[in-house]
Amino acid sequence: MTLEEKNEAKAILVIRNYLNKNLSDEYIKKNYTLAIEQLIENANKINSSKLVGVKSMSEGNQSVSFDSNIEAWSITADVKALLPTPYVRMY
Repeated sequence: MTLEEKNEAKAILVIRNYLNKNLSDEYIKKNYTLAIEQLIENANKINSSKLVGVKSMSEGNQSVSFDSNIEAWSITADVKALLPTPYVRMY
């Protein structure tokens, strides 16, 4: 499995879990292509700029901190905008 295929599989799983529906991979690929691409793009940006476990970093007069609420492979507002409202089961 290539890195591209792994990333697509992760994005599909995240979308399926967010929507709370048992949708097929093919259905998600066909209907939510833009959301898949945005999730992968976001995850790549976060993974390339964020050191795992680091919340703050200083060097001389420069200081860097990360929003601890944003993680790779999470549904952010930009991805939510590309998806329907999640299914809520009534018990």
